[in-house]
Amino acid sequence: MSKQKKKKGNGNSNPDAAKQALMHQKRFVERVELLCNALVGPGYFEKFPAAILSHMYATRYPALKIKAGPESEVSKSTVVKANRLLSAFLEDQYITLMNGERILFSMLLSEGLLLINFLHVVPAHYFPNAALLKETFKDYFPETDSYLKIQEMMGVLVQDIIVFLSDLNKSIVKADYSETACFEISSNHNDIYLHEFKTTKTSMIINGKPHSMIRLGWVDGEFNWVFAKVKPSLLGFEVAGLDVPLDVYIQIHALDRLQERIDITPGIMHFIAFMVFMDKKIKHHRDYNRSLVEFYLSDKKAGYLQVELHGDRLVIHTFLFLTNSGTPEGIKLEKLAGLQKADKIYLEIDTLSTFNSYHIDKNEPLKNLFIEAGCGSLLELGHLQEFSVNEVKDKDPDSILKYLADSKYFRSAE
Repeated sequence: MSKQKKKKGNGNSNPDAAKQALMHQKRFVERVELLCNALVGPGYFEKFPAAILSHMYATRYPALKIKAGPESEVSKSTVVKANRLLSAFLEDQYITLMNGERILFSMLLSEGLLLINFLHVVPAHYFPNAALLKETFKDYFPETDSYLKIQEMMGVLVQDIIVFLSDLNKSIVKADYSETACFEISSNHNDIYLHEFKTTKTSMIINGKPHSMIRLGWVDGEFNWVFAKVKPSLLGFEVAGLDVPLDVYIQIHALDRLQERIDITPGIMHFIAFMVFMDKKIKHHRDYNRSLVEFYLSDKKAGYLQVELHGDRLVIHTFLFLTNSGTPEGIKLEKLAGLQKADKIYLEIDTLSTFNSYHIDKNEPLKNLFIEAGCGSLLELGHLQEFSVNEVKDKDPDSILKYLADSKYFRSAE
């Protein structure tokens, strides 16, 4: 009985499997034709003999997949999440070719690379018209600007995935994609390998109390840790001795406030925080014994990282959302409309996700108030709602107007 079942499941004798294989091959040929037309125009796909197309189908690259790197401790759940992100990022992702044509990036990474790499390595006499096709497609071969653009876009895709997977509270995830078809023509597995680098928490006594923190750093393309080091003077601090670069540490409290007040994927926020301190010039506001370092999302100011100097290290104590009391903008909101800390908490305009839920950009009186207070940048961050960790329902902006009806700002506007 078991032998009969085994024979029945054999793909070679299964009519449905054979039919499905023919359907897959037909779709493959259709995509190759579409790619040919997009890359070099009509009339060239027809120059491929049927036998060559069959050969290309039989030797096509495996599907692009993400796996745990050899000897790495990346969890199965992380790999599953990475592959879901890969699928999500590739969906409806197009690349614009040098000739202005737009094609799906996922198609270019599969049939596209197969077509380009095949013509690159095949001898000019391998089949009729091989020499003509090699000459026609040569502007897309490896080392050309077009091919480098594909590799760059692949790099950005992988970078986005690993940033989504990283979290300074736990680990930084990096990926090795050197053996994918995009970088290795003869690749027979087309896999991206993940590697995980755990972060280490340390403790420091500040004002008599222990504070848990992490040295601010990230892992580079060579899989080495790179740590932020900044001269105190770049943040407005005066030093008695030599103005040498100091290590930057971020308190766990600051990471918690960042998550609470911005509420988007942790890795995005943590990578931005790291990159801020890698700049040669760091935008900041010096305020008593602290420096408020500007924090940007999509090139729009969203708040400040509050930094203090403690001995031989710079410590990020907390994150302040732009409307929070203690920021220049938060102070101006209080002066203009009497919005104090308790009011902002009550109205829930002290975090990005709840601020966005009001759609203040569509309410002229409120829009003018926040622009005048210096919070206009927040009105351009509504698109970040899709990255919010917590789902927030829309709120009525008129509820803020009613709450502030007696404020001097709106009384003077009447």
